[in-house]
Amino acid sequence: MSYTREKLGELLVRVGLVSADQLESALAEQVETGGKLGEILVQELVVSEDDIAQALAEQKGLGHVNLASVTIDRSAVVLLPVRMEKRRGVIPIGFSEGRLVLAMADPLDVEAIDEAELRTGFKVEAVVASHSQVQYAIEKYAVASDALQELAQHELDSETDVEAEGEIEGDVPVVRIVNQLLREGVMDRASDIHFEPQEHGVRVRYRIDGVLQDVANLPKTSQPGLLSRIKVMADMDITERRRPQDGRIALRMDDRPLDLRVATLPTPLGESIVIRILNSGVSFHAIDELGLSAHNREILDRMIKKPYGCILIAGPTGSGKTTTLYSVLQEINLPSRKIVTVEDPIEYQMEGLTQVAVNHRISLTFAAGLRTILRSDPDVVMVGEVRDPETASIAVKAALTGHLVFSSIHTNDAPSALTRLSDMGVEPYVTSSALIGTVAQRLVRVLCEDCKTSVIPSWDRLVAAGFGEDEALGLKLFQSVGCEKCRGTGFLGRLGIFEVMEMDEELTRLTLRNAPSEEIRCVAVEQGMVTLRRDALDKVAAGITSLEEVDRVVV
Repeated sequence: MSYTREKLGELLVRVGLVSADQLESALAEQVETGGKLGEILVQELVVSEDDIAQALAEQKGLGHVNLASVTIDRSAVVLLPVRMEKRRGVIPIGFSEGRLVLAMADPLDVEAIDEAELRTGFKVEAVVASHSQVQYAIEKYAVASDALQELAQHELDSETDVEAEGEIEGDVPVVRIVNQLLREGVMDRASDIHFEPQEHGVRVRYRIDGVLQDVANLPKTSQPGLLSRIKVMADMDITERRRPQDGRIALRMDDRPLDLRVATLPTPLGESIVIRILNSGVSFHAIDELGLSAHNREILDRMIKKPYGCILIAGPTGSGKTTTLYSVLQEINLPSRKIVTVEDPIEYQMEGLTQVAVNHRISLTFAAGLRTILRSDPDVVMVGEVRDPETASIAVKAALTGHLVFSSIHTNDAPSALTRLSDMGVEPYVTSSALIGTVAQRLVRVLCEDCKTSVIPSWDRLVAAGFGEDEALGLKLFQSVGCEKCRGTGFLGRLGIFEVMEMDEELTRLTLRNAPSEEIRCVAVEQGMVTLRRDALDKVAAGITSLEEVDRVVV
């Protein structure tokens, strides 16, 4: 008997994926329910979908494909209608020697192959993929491509035509493409979606794990309707195209509440729009989940247990400062404490906190909100961001009057936060008296555990990266590869790297005489501060991330 004609159950037993007893039990259930053997084994968690797909491919003598790690040709995807792809569980993914490559969840479905050949005029080369991968690919590529085809046929020649409608109807292709791009962004774990007008189209990009990735290039004719649709959803003025606008979209997707923050920016080619995706149903990270080393966690614990003073979280936009602030607040959120926050915007609702949103239209700024908060008898105050001299002065002075104050500040490292406050006009004697410490941070992508591979870089490369000469001898590291689980990127999720600087007598003296940040840094390192780069290298040595990722994020 050749392997290609071997029964699926026998093949699974032969390769060791299923025991004889498990197969017998699944066959008995198949007789009783009439279901498919592979589906029964997956439901009973005996094997994975991909195991079944590979076994089916071997049984039928077909190729197996991992749709998460291959490049799908959109020109092939559009050859079949979406309804047929969903009904049959198939999707064209490319061409090979004049044949249309068709990914199938069920290679036994000969009628699907015949229908694909009839509709496209191509001979079909079938390959096997798991059912969930096929469905995901249809949602990601086919639905979007279908809407794009309609967009190309749908005349959206001027913004006036779109605005005259007042509100764009739900069956218009531009509405479908916006909805699909939002859905796809959520499915791909994007934190931001960028719509960027170009000379000959509209580029769409997702920021996934901190890295922008091209998704689509929409026709230029779709630009007016696309931007107007997003503005309508965000309750913005669709007639205003000269000034930046901010808006918000609240919706549910697959029973998950989502809060989308929308910002427009006028450019010579039209308005650029960025949508930030906030998961309203998020569970807050505990401090232990942020990526703090034992050394840094000990220092941070000591800092947040102080009864009053100011703690600043430093870093650029998108470095995870807000996540750290919420994690700290969750740690100290006790019934005996009144915690009040002023934020722009309120990104997450936390039980037990009094949260105030900045509203510039009514002059409720950080500074104005902070003044009011201090009259509300708080124990702990969190200011979303110190971005102007007035807010900096009020926040730091509040720490001198018995309040524990948390805030974020845009600086590159922990020592620079002190000089930044000085630049904002906060007197050095105030800073030195009020500041407990600063925490600088960045986010690095975490290597996928399922596909990362070990490497031994050259000694010169390791030393140049910052490892000690003895430490670099024979050091084994890991690098990204790409698999189904991480969708071919080699990374899955992100983790923080930190630089925690606690104020002491020596650092206080340096602050009082307004010493430069480099001098403060040298003293802090001598007294035990672990730099961002060193903390990142420790995570590289532990196999958490890669050297290339560290070089991308840290100087």
